[in-house]
Amino acid sequence: MNKQFKHIPAGGHAPTTAINSRKFNKFVETNLQTRMETNVLVPTLATHLANAIQSFDFEVPVTLTIEAVNDIVYLRELELEIVCNVLGEQDHGNDVKVYHLAFMIRLKGDNIMYEEMAAIGTDPEESMSQGAYTFFRGFLTGFFQCLLGYYEPVYELKSPTGDEFHLNYSHLQVQGAFMDDIDGHQDNTFPDILYPAIKEVFEREITEPDHDYKDFYWIKIYLSRQPGGTFIGECRFDNNIWDYALNELIAYDYKLWKETDRFLGKKQFIFIRRCPK
Repeated sequence: MNKQFKHIPAGGHAPTTAINSRKFNKFVETNLQTRMETNVLVPTLATHLANAIQSFDFEVPVTLTIEAVNDIVYLRELELEIVCNVLGEQDHGNDVKVYHLAFMIRLKGDNIMYEEMAAIGTDPEESMSQGAYTFFRGFLTGFFQCLLGYYEPVYELKSPTGDEFHLNYSHLQVQGAFMDDIDGHQDNTFPDILYPAIKEVFEREITEPDHDYKDFYWIKIYLSRQPGGTFIGECRFDNNIWDYALNELIAYDYKLWKETDRFLGKKQFIFIRRCPK
């Protein structure tokens, strides 16, 4: 079993909590299977996600068969499964509902990534379509690029054992008043801020010397400022809280946000893959 991140005292670069793979799998399965009865919208969500994946415009080395069966989207040539769920819904009046969606990625039988998000709308079908496309564009495109070998050469990563890792990232998702100047935001801003810390984690602090490096790592970033000025945000490395990285993002991005009474939000994922030898 892979060893996990060790605890680093306050001020260290590494994530400060750990969830081992067995606990993570149990956590994910609980969220996907037991939080509510199977929702009739789940197959619809899976179908829309399969349709969104069909639009992926990067060259792939094999012909992909993309198939939605009940709650799972299969990409068998990549040994990839994406489990979909609708965990609940809330009525916001005027026929508007907020749907709580969840997606789990299984690669070669292992649960490796889990994400929850919201889809808002008056029509359930359109809400599932919107949620599937948002997840595809905001998460899956960067993940697929990483999985298929695309990466940014400027972000070099190498472990003490000599293993090389490639880094890629998703599109930056902006929310609220940031939509007014959407072209003014760059996808590489967060990776640029966090690269020194990521490099330090891989080269020096990730774990004990005999650590068995995984094939995939992922980082989730979410920053927001509520209309009243309250900050809500997190940075997670493989679902582990990473306060050092969050503080870097606050210092070099959040504190530079424009003044407004409206909601502001940014969300992005960074993917790290071991380079095949």
